Amino acid sequence: MNAPHRPLALLAAPFLLFACSQQPSPAESDPYAGGASYPWSYTRPDDQLTGQSLTAGVNTLYYEPILAATNAWGPIEINRSNGEQGAGDGRTLTIGGAPYAKGYGVHANSEMRFSLKGTNATCTRFTVDAGVDDEVGSLGRVVFQVYLDGVKAYDSGPQTGSDPARRVDLNITGKQELRLVVTDGGDGINYDHADWANPQVYCQATQNQPLTMTVDPSTVSIYHKHTATVKATFSGTFNGPVNLSLPLVSPATGSKLVLKTTQVSLPASGTGTVTRDVVIDAPGLPDSGYDTSLLTANYRLVASQNGQETTSAPLTVTELLLRVVPAFTPSTVSGRFGETRRVTLSLTVSPPLAQPIPIGLFATTQGTDEQFKAVPVGPVYGDGGTMKQDYDITLDPKYLGQPYTRTASYGVNGGDFLGYRTPYYGTITVDLTWNVVP
Repeated sequence: MNAPHRPLALLAAPFLLFACSQQPSPAESDPYAGGASYPWSYTRPDDQLTGQSLTAGVNTLYYEPILAATNAWGPIEINRSNGEQGAGDGRTLTIGGAPYAKGYGVHANSEMRFSLKGTNATCTRFTVDAGVDDEVGSLGRVVFQVYLDGVKAYDSGPQTGSDPARRVDLNITGKQELRLVVTDGGDGINYDHADWANPQVYCQATQNQPLTMTVDPSTVSIYHKHTATVKATFSGTFNGPVNLSLPLVSPATGSKLVLKTTQVSLPASGTGTVTRDVVIDAPGLPDSGYDTSLLTANYRLVASQNGQETTSAPLTVTELLLRVVPAFTPSTVSGRFGETRRVTLSLTVSPPLAQPIPIGLFATTQGTDEQFKAVPVGPVYGDGGTMKQDYDITLDPKYLGQPYTRTASYGVNGGDFLGYRTPYYGTITVDLTWNVVP
């Protein structure tokens, strides 16, 4: 079956791959004298990178856009032999006396690169007749090579103008890129006019397959105030990007998880398997007081298009509490009633937070609030792992004559999750000992 394609923009300037009619004669003065060559290269502009038109059936490669190409003796010619160094100076593609209407005329060293991604089709086979063009008679010596996804799949060995065309027939199932290479056969490029004649790509219609998704790992732990990344693998027939959501299944408590990845890109067409990263954030904790069993919950990661659910996968998430350790430095001071001492409150959080949070003190006993006056000095400093706040602590002189060792018990405030009897963390406390000097 012949694909009913029209030629794509391959012939447009500046590519200039024209037919040719001039035949070089070996009897003339040597055009290759002194190592002469006329190298030419082409890369398809980004704004012309249209999709391949490979569809179900037999596709003549001539109709597909070249992504990149190089040639040693002027431009590559379409449907004509290479000719000389100018554009449009070749003749009908002919190998061993057999003419060909379609193909490429090149000159070693040469390379052409094509995509094998079909449109609603899976490409399975590539065929071409490869040989030295009759325009050089029995001269020339080249090697034809075919690469699939960067791996050499065919090597003709040396061919000369006296040899007939060699048939190349390759299985290209699952391959994404085709590269056609001609080398000089090891004896220089003289008269190395090579033809890729009647190149064809055979493709089969792609059957639509339902899109499915799996998540790895399907059970994940996330520290409070942190994120975790899971791998979502999509398989089936693609139809562009999908939106993601993370509804809670059980228990029926107020989840505070936030799905950071709300959309992932998928191919616009075709069938296959792709994997995407999905990031989940745990900025808060469930509204359930102190019941730590509720920190583990079951969710569904749901993919949808146009407001309709396409596929989903189960995901179990356990939120882990941060390890929080407060300390005074120094933890013991000496002084008289009415004197002031400078101490530093530090709050170490593990795993570290992304950035420091405000920290502070509050009295946990009436005696502490009455006997000690704590005044913050300057701003909080440090990083998300250890935050520090300086304090001036004064022992109230009205307690002169009382016991000579005093202990100040404080609770620690921290961001939006540490304070007086906060859910899950409770009250985090730290003590300061004051030895009274007579």
